[in-house]
Amino acid sequence: MKRVPFAIIGCGSFVRYHCRGIQKNVREFKCAGLVDIIPEHAEKLKAEFFTKDDPPLYEDYRDMLKEVKPQAVLVSTPHTLHFRHSYDSLAAGAHVMVDKPMVTNSGDARKVVRRARAARKVFQIAIQGTYTDTFAYARKLLRDGTMGPLQLVTGILAQDWMRFTRGAWRQDPKFSGGGQLYDSMAHVLSAMMFLVDSPVREVFCWTDNKKCRVDINAVGVIRFANNAMATLMSGGNCASWKSHLVLEGRNALMEISPHGGDFRVNGRKLKKDIMGVPRGWKVPTVSPIRNFADAIAGKAKPRCPGRLGILLADLMDALYASAAGGKPVKVRRRRRV
Repeated sequence: MKRVPFAIIGCGSFVRYHCRGIQKNVREFKCAGLVDIIPEHAEKLKAEFFTKDDPPLYEDYRDMLKEVKPQAVLVSTPHTLHFRHSYDSLAAGAHVMVDKPMVTNSGDARKVVRRARAARKVFQIAIQGTYTDTFAYARKLLRDGTMGPLQLVTGILAQDWMRFTRGAWRQDPKFSGGGQLYDSMAHVLSAMMFLVDSPVREVFCWTDNKKCRVDINAVGVIRFANNAMATLMSGGNCASWKSHLVLEGRNALMEISPHGGDFRVNGRKLKKDIMGVPRGWKVPTVSPIRNFADAIAGKAKPRCPGRLGILLADLMDALYASAAGGKPVKVRRRRRV
C-alpha cells in the first residue's frame, strides 16, 4: 500500500490526540514533515510517534511545504494562525484538516473554503463531537420529525479555564482571537451550529474578562434564520466542569454532550425515552484523523466540513461585536458558500 505523505504544522500538546489516532488505525499516512517554531516540540513529537518515518523537522511551515510537498496537512497551531497555515497548505496542493476553531473571522472562513473548493481538496475541522454516532443520530431525529420544529437551544460550559491558561497563548488575543468563547466554548457552539444547521441572524452578548486580556465569562442570546432561538453560558472561572446542550422541539426535548454521548430524548409523543444510539445504527463514531484519511481516499465525506466553520465564524464575529458595542448585532444575509 502506497502511504500518503502528510505533515503536521504545530507540534504542541493537543496534536498528540491525532497522533495516537494515526498510530491506532491510520496506516495510510506516512509522516513526511513536522513544523514548530520551538524545535524541541517537533523533536519530542517525532520521538514519541514517528521515529520509523524519520520526518525532517522545520521551524518555518513555508519551507516544509516547498521541500516536502505533502499530500495532506494537519494544522494544530494557535487559533489566529489557522487561516494562513490552512490556506497556504491548500494552495500548495495538500488536503487539510485543522483543529477548531477553523479560523477567527468570517471573511477568512469564506476565503479558505473557496480555496479548498477551487483546489478540489478535502478540507475539514477537527471538532470531536461531530465525528460521533451520537451526533449523526441526533441530526436524524432533528430532520425526520421526531423532535418537531426546533424552537429553543441552550449551550453551557463551566471550567477553570482562566487559571489553567494563565500565561499561555490562549490568553493572548494576538494568537487566540478571543478567550473562553473561542477556545473551549467553541466545542459547544460548533455542536449547536451542527445540530441547528441554520445561519445566525441576530445576537446579543455580554462578556466579563475578569481583569484578563480576553473574555473569561460570557452569556448571550441567538436568533437563527430558521426561527429557533438559543442561549449560551460560557464560564471560564469555575472550580467545576460541565459541558452540555439542550434542544427543545415541538414534540420532544433532547440533551446531548457537545463531545458526543450523554444523550437522551424524551417527549409525551414518544413511546419511551430515547437513551442512546440504537443498536445497528449505520453511522459509527470515528476519530477526526480516520475520517480525514477516508475522505482523501474517497471512501467518506468529511464529518465536519468547512461550512460549519463558516457558520461558527459568523456567530463568533457577531458575539464579539455585540459585546464590544453593548447592543444587539444583526448578521447580514450572505450568499451560501
